[in-house]
Formats: sequence, structure tokens, C-alpha cells
Amino acid sequence: MQSFNWGVIGPGSIANTFAKAIASSKKGKILAVASRSKERATDFANTYQIERIYTDYGQMLADPDIDIIYIATPHNFHYQQAKMCLEAGKHVLVEKPCTVNAEQMKSLVELARQNRLLLQEALWSRFMPCLSQLRQLLNEGIIGDIQYIQSEIGFAFQSKVKSRLLKAELAGGSLLDLGIYSITVSQFLLQEHPDKVVAMGQLTDQNIDGHVLANMRYPSGRYAQFICSMLSQTSNTMRIVGTAGYVNLAACFWDTDTASIYRDGKLHKSIDIPHPVNGFEYQIEECMRCVEQNMQCSDVMSHRDSIGVLSVMDDIREQIGVQFPDSIEVV
Repeated sequence: MQSFNWGVIGPGSIANTFAKAIASSKKGKILAVASRSKERATDFANTYQIERIYTDYGQMLADPDIDIIYIATPHNFHYQQAKMCLEAGKHVLVEKPCTVNAEQMKSLVELARQNRLLLQEALWSRFMPCLSQLRQLLNEGIIGDIQYIQSEIGFAFQSKVKSRLLKAELAGGSLLDLGIYSITVSQFLLQEHPDKVVAMGQLTDQNIDGHVLANMRYPSGRYAQFICSMLSQTSNTMRIVGTAGYVNLAACFWDTDTASIYRDGKLHKSIDIPHPVNGFEYQIEECMRCVEQNMQCSDVMSHRDSIGVLSVMDDIREQIGVQFPDSIEVV
């Protein structure tokens, strides 16, 4: 069995979730961590028994023993750091959103193709077996023909003064961090990309999105509707409605291991697939499988799908007037 050494860039809270998940893997381990803060890198390394610490990303990328890099920094750093990894010959798993806009993603996809390397967006929801099983049942018509999907996702981050979501220079706002889940899960279940998007939003004093309300129409004639917010606490649920029934995904729908399917107003079937660890383990194992198969991305979350989701978010940001600094939008 092939084994993989991982490097982690950005030992923050999301990287801790990643580290706990990979600890259960039989073929992957974290060999190194890199951070501009030696103290943070050292604390992370001590917590997870990681052998190597770097305060210079370039030095870690020059380490010949590292196979795959996991990027867990704020959104504004993703494009340049992923580009640096691919140019150094490293496979890369990048936290969502993989880049700030679709053009950046297209550029990275081409670079990964040229270098025959994995470039995978870490949109963990897409890799969960509960959603895969639900999609199969939907394809089989368990609720008839799907008509529309409704979801909402939101937390009151304005009470957290230091939250990165409040900062335009870190590509903050509710859409890229929260709304992305509504878009990508809808895309996954419907298996198509919207051909029309209509959005409204409330902007903060930094011209980033506090709330977004969006309607998406798909070529099949189906619809998806979502609200995302970093200013209010929502139900964090999703409902898929068909001609013969509906499906409820309870809070938090993007981290789901259960789905409740209703027909004739009664519970018809339940899906219950608990995560072995915390839900990150699925994307970790899929990345290593893809590298073994010489794939540039997983079919579960393809480059086309990543570009499609980013294109929708580009459209929404333009419609509601969200403005990030030019320096983080550049390709």
C-alpha cells in the first residue's frame, strides 16, 4: 500500500480538524507544518506529534519527503499558495473556496494539468457518503421529480470582532465561507450548474456581504434558493422538494450524516451514516486515491464543479456590489 506524507500550511482551527481526521488514516500522515508564526507551528506540531516545522513555505515545499500539501489559510492566500505548491511539484488540497474567483481557479487547473498534479478543493460536504447515497435515491425518483431546493446558513459573526469573515482584505463575507455550501450541495444533488442567478444582499461598511439572498435557475427548469448570513443565526437546514415528497437535511446540513425522506406527509426512509471521525476523513482518503490513480481531481468535486461554483459566486458578488481589494483578485 502506498503511503503519503502531508504538509500543512496554516495551523489554525480548520487544520486541527484536518489533523484529527488524518490521524485515523492507514496510509497518510502529517510530516510537516508551516506557519509564519513559529510558536503556532510548534504548538500544532506538539499537539499532533508532527516531525518537521517550517516558518518558510518555500523551505517546506523543497522538502522531498512531502507528497501532498493541505492549505488551511484564509481565502485571500489560497491562490498564490496553491500556485506555489504546484510550481514546486506538490499535490495540493486547498480549503474552500479554492480561490477567490473563477479566473484564479482556471489558472490553477491549467497549472495542475501541465504538471500532472492533484489540485483538489477541500469542500468536505461533497465527499460525505450520506449525500452520495441521497443523490442515488433522488436519481431513482424516491421523491418524484425534484422541483426546488431551499436552504439557509448563518451565524452571528459580528459579535466576534476579530473574525476573518468581517475583513475585506481576507476575502471575508458570508458568501465565500457559508453560501458556498448551499451552492455546491445543490449543484451536487441536481448534477447541473445554474444558467441564471438573481441575488440581493446587505453589505457591511467594508463592502462585503453580511446577508445574501439568492435564487438559482437550472437548465432542467429546477430551482435552488438560499440565504446565507454572517450577521444572524439561522436554522442551517436544507430541504429538497419533489413531486412526490421531500427530503430534510437537519442542521448543519453541510456536515450531514443523516437525511430524512418524506412521502405523503410521513417519514418514508432515513439515511444514517455516522462519520468515523469528523467528516474530513473522506476527502483526505479520496485525495490519496486520486494521486494513486494519477488524477488531477476527484470526480466527486471536479475542477468543472469548482469553477462552476466560483462563477456563481462571482455573479452574486457583482450583482450585490461586494468589493475585495484588487490585490487578492489578481490572476
